[in-house]
Amino acid sequence: MSTIHKGSLTLRETLPYQFKARKRLGQNFLVDREILEKIISYADVKDDDVVLEVGSGTGLLTKLLQERVGRVIAVEKDQRLVQVLRERFKNNPKVEIINGDVLKTDLPEYDKVVATPPYNISSKLLFMLTDRKYKSMTLTFQKEFAERLIAKPGTREYGRLTVMIKHRANPEILDYISREAFRPRPRVDSAIVRITPKISIQKIDEKIFSDLVRGLFTQRRRNLRSALRHYVERRIGQPFTAMPDVEFINKRVYQLNIEEFEALTREFERSPLKDSIQNGAH
Repeated sequence: MSTIHKGSLTLRETLPYQFKARKRLGQNFLVDREILEKIISYADVKDDDVVLEVGSGTGLLTKLLQERVGRVIAVEKDQRLVQVLRERFKNNPKVEIINGDVLKTDLPEYDKVVATPPYNISSKLLFMLTDRKYKSMTLTFQKEFAERLIAKPGTREYGRLTVMIKHRANPEILDYISREAFRPRPRVDSAIVRITPKISIQKIDEKIFSDLVRGLFTQRRRNLRSALRHYVERRIGQPFTAMPDVEFINKRVYQLNIEEFEALTREFERSPLKDSIQNGAH
């Protein structure tokens, strides 16, 4: 899989006035039209789709999307860019512009997500979006973040993020993007990722699952027996002796696959410790 980079525009060519990107908002704008077209092609949007775009920025992707879909819900936090977007898409009934933090905004329903969101909210955004109803998501992330999403058990990249997302969705890296395609240029390359919901999610207690995964990955290199003892004793404040009867008890935490984390959750659902773990879950 090659890293794609065509001929980027300058930021000045995408905005009608001198604009200084804000680092605290994670503003690095993908300004290469050919790559934006490729993202839309990967997203396989239809003319009746309602598409959520997070971090609409200068409106380049917004413009291309509204030509192909039924409606675009464009969410942008930066008031300066919202003014640009409202001017650019005034009197356009296919574009709904929302000024706000996507993590705190009550979003309308949509079919697909197609976006180049700020990378500083990647984890929180993905956890939020995969909790909602959607057909597919096509997003850009930092290359390293994307590779954590698809990591295999036993690898350095495999961790809490991998398990939590793969429990509820199917992530796939479609392509890589050179840092040269962005303005201002970031220090890292990026990846285009497609995420589709799992057809059948295991029926388990999500609070217990989330807390187990979070707690155990703070001890990722311990074997499960040792990590569980430490995790539970911190919860209940006394020695833990009722070790779950699972065949993978001697595996290291980072070697456990998704199904094993789910099986472990079911063990705790039947345990007297269930309430203690639920009360400690975030």
